[in-house]
Amino acid sequence: MKKLIPFSIFLLLILACNSTKMAIPTANLAADIIVKNVHIIDAKNGLQKDMTVLIKGNRIGKIEQTNEINAKSSTATIIDGSGKYLLPGLWDAHVHLAFIKELTPAMFKLFLAHGITSVRDTGGQLHLVLPEREKARNDPQNTPRVMVAGPLLDGVPTVYDGSTPNNPHLGIGAGTVEEAAKNADEMLAAKVDLLKAYEMLTPEAFKTILAKGKAAGIPITGHVPLSMDAIEASNAGMSSMEHMRNLEFACAADWEELLAKRKKMLFDGQAEIGSTLRRNIHTAQRSHAVDNQDAARRTKVLKVLAENETWQVPTMSIMMAGAERFNVRPDWLESFNLLPEPVRTNWKTNAVKFAETPVTEATTAYANWFFEMVGHLKTANVDIMAGTDCPIFFLTPGYSLHEELALLVKGGLTPLEAIEAATTKPAEYFKMDKELGLVQEGMLADLLLLDANPLEDIRNTLKINAVVRDGKLHNRAALDALKEDLREGK
Repeated sequence: MKKLIPFSIFLLLILACNSTKMAIPTANLAADIIVKNVHIIDAKNGLQKDMTVLIKGNRIGKIEQTNEINAKSSTATIIDGSGKYLLPGLWDAHVHLAFIKELTPAMFKLFLAHGITSVRDTGGQLHLVLPEREKARNDPQNTPRVMVAGPLLDGVPTVYDGSTPNNPHLGIGAGTVEEAAKNADEMLAAKVDLLKAYEMLTPEAFKTILAKGKAAGIPITGHVPLSMDAIEASNAGMSSMEHMRNLEFACAADWEELLAKRKKMLFDGQAEIGSTLRRNIHTAQRSHAVDNQDAARRTKVLKVLAENETWQVPTMSIMMAGAERFNVRPDWLESFNLLPEPVRTNWKTNAVKFAETPVTEATTAYANWFFEMVGHLKTANVDIMAGTDCPIFFLTPGYSLHEELALLVKGGLTPLEAIEAATTKPAEYFKMDKELGLVQEGMLADLLLLDANPLEDIRNTLKINAVVRDGKLHNRAALDALKEDLREGK
């Protein structure tokens, strides 16, 4: 009679022969899209190699190591992700959909063609931006997600009052606290996603708007009012600051004297055009402030920003354009071919004309301050979001976000931190981080598939193989067709 092997020993033998998990049966894996053997990159998990991702409907259904999942299907679209990199869809956290009316109809296609699956509109009249948000909500698979602030809630005089083509009617002014409260209430009644407070507000009106936003549970962004210091603005409850605007004043050795002078200029300039008064104040103080930065004061300011969670959206792409002149590079000029006429011709002509003007010492110094400040923000643990300010100043929608990422890396962020600024952070900002910003089971399927590793070179974010928006696959052929439609003005 044969001697039986004890069950415990038999089990050990089985485990020894199977060092990896058994493949999950195909029958249990419902999927519409399967991306096999792909490398995943997101801010939480970094780089995960050789993964298979299953998408069902508009959600990520399952993620497993490729050698642990038998991902076959007779109905799903199967993508061979070998040598490719899967990221969350990108955000441009500072855009203006209604800044150039001839460009507005093309902007959704431009964003999607460049892997931008969500945008944050930071200033536009309600009758112009709300219909764009509605279009996006009605067709989520073919448009980016749109979050809107409505018009800039400004003081008097108002900067963007429609007085010149460079100052379209993006703002509404408030000379009193009561008017500021009324303007904020109108935005909240329209169910905007955030409020944007602007530079010419009085401290009292500014704080009134912030209180309204806080009570409504939505974020409040903006510029530090010229009548205030950045610490006071942050302490009032700002969720974020755009362009690091007026932060240079707060970090100057003589910040108190500069603030007193600004207040006098604001008082004396009430009869001036808002854009002119703002420009005069910046001209009078910016270069001086940049040349007289105080390390101890800067440390104090950034500590307050970090503690208050007042995030920064540096918009390096617009702030650096004057010094870097990247918008006349051959690749940038080529991106203009995607724009509708007459914007295409206008930009090609005027971008070259601008590039022929000399770069001033003040422009270079301000650019250097920006790069250095990004590094200081990182050291101080101040959160950063990636935004461009497109389509202002020849910033091609979609294409410019990739330049923003490269500039953030040049400023001191790692490639993964730059990706985080364009994925995870905006989702957290809008309290959508349970739905967006990571490549994770259960998340919405907004994804970007790249042909090369952006952790090795952040500019590889431009090597787009496919985009998934709300569960719909836009492969390279579809994206090329989208660009061809744009070239033909469709």
